[in-house]
Amino acid sequence: MENPDDIWRQIVLSEGKDSQLVDDLRIALVKKSALSKLFVILQYVKQLTKEEKSIRILDYGCGGGQLLTYLRILGYKNVIGIDVGSLEANNKLNTTHRNMGFKSDVFFSYDGTTSLPFNNSSFDIIISQQVLEHVHNVEQYLFECRRVLDDDGKILLDFPHRVVPFDTHTQMWFVHYFPITIRRYFYNKYRNNNAQKYADSLNLRPIWFYKTLLNKMFSSTIDMTCDRICVFAYKDNYEGSIRLRVFFDKLMSVPLVGRYVKKILSIFANATLVVTK
Repeated sequence: MENPDDIWRQIVLSEGKDSQLVDDLRIALVKKSALSKLFVILQYVKQLTKEEKSIRILDYGCGGGQLLTYLRILGYKNVIGIDVGSLEANNKLNTTHRNMGFKSDVFFSYDGTTSLPFNNSSFDIIISQQVLEHVHNVEQYLFECRRVLDDDGKILLDFPHRVVPFDTHTQMWFVHYFPITIRRYFYNKYRNNNAQKYADSLNLRPIWFYKTLLNKMFSSTIDMTCDRICVFAYKDNYEGSIRLRVFFDKLMSVPLVGRYVKKILSIFANATLVVTK
């Protein structure tokens, strides 16, 4: 197994008790990181931190802990992950990390409605990867980002939005473009009566909604989406149509035409933004 993501899945199953898998992951993250679906995010973190491994990083919405684990293995010492997931799930992640040889617990839970359990200016970098589309109170989420971020800090946001034609959560094309009543019909009919589940877990807003809000709350927002979509190394983990993605990948490489294709595609692709406080 050379793909770091495949190795990570095996580590999760073994709860970090297989030391050979942990060693394999360390090697894969150095030699085969381009195969990971997190490759681009890791590259942006590397740029933002300038490879300063003691920099304070918050993974805000850490989910299953994959990104934070990769950062820890790559040598970042001051990383913390927080999520609205259950305390039991985060305890399990901490146990897995202890089994992997890490000494301190870095995964924490909170209810998502109150302030983060951190002091003002506690972090230099905040990473929010595939989180904003699940947040119903976006203003509160971003307010907390601004509060706990150092004055010279930056936020890396990576998320799908409502303009993206394919929703990876429901595995459906264009349905999320429609009003809620129509969406509910399709989700109930074609996704096992899960309309309420998606209503609770998804809050897809147009990209301009997020950019307008960010421009009001922060000093600058740089859109890195066009830059990101030009990197396509993780074909094994791609969640959309691989044929369509390969087609556009070739189209983007066409002289002159490719420049405009990139700009158009960046509007309809998951957003990657770097925000400065």
